[in-house]
Amino acid sequence: MTPAQIEDLFIEWDLYGPREKDAMMQEFCEKFYGNYTLNGFHNFLKDKLDIEGYWNKIGLM
Repeated sequence: MTPAQIEDLFIEWDLYGPREKDAMMQEFCEKFYGNYTLNGFHNFLKDKLDIEGYWNKIGLM
């Protein structure tokens, strides 16, 4: 994932409220139990936020 994609990913992440973020974090922890990596979290968010199509439209892919 490029730095621009990561930056955009966290811009999108910031649009969510605390409850939604907590729910996503809980899902991440359950899905990747014991194997937490930053790259894994980035990919989880990319899939969860369904942002890849948007990146294709704006040229980040």
